[in-house]
Amino acid sequence: MGKNYGLTDTEAEIMELLWQSEEPLPFKAIMEVAEHKWMKSWKKQTLNTYLTNLQKLGLVGADKNAKHYRYYPLCTREEHIQRWTQKLVRECFNDSISSLVLAFTGGGKLSKEEAEQLKRLL
Repeated sequence: MGKNYGLTDTEAEIMELLWQSEEPLPFKAIMEVAEHKWMKSWKKQTLNTYLTNLQKLGLVGADKNAKHYRYYPLCTREEHIQRWTQKLVRECFNDSISSLVLAFTGGGKLSKEEAEQLKRLL
């Protein structure tokens, strides 16, 4: 399983494509990558649905240039991971870092080195 940080595999693929691009990508270019690189046999509506969902999540923006939309990320990969992590701690651990660490360690004890590293981070 990949590291999708709250995204579906396909949403993550689209975001990686947009994050790696130096400029906004037209719908047609994204569709070509989907067909030729990801081997997806999508109809236009399928890609449009994914892009719309990513826009609703606040991850993707779109500029209408003449007749065609060009899509771009609204945040970096690192910003997305940070927001997703904060949401995870808030929703799953009641905003408690202690509960997160406890879950992470499985209720066991940290080694001295791990405890020192955690102290330095905090």
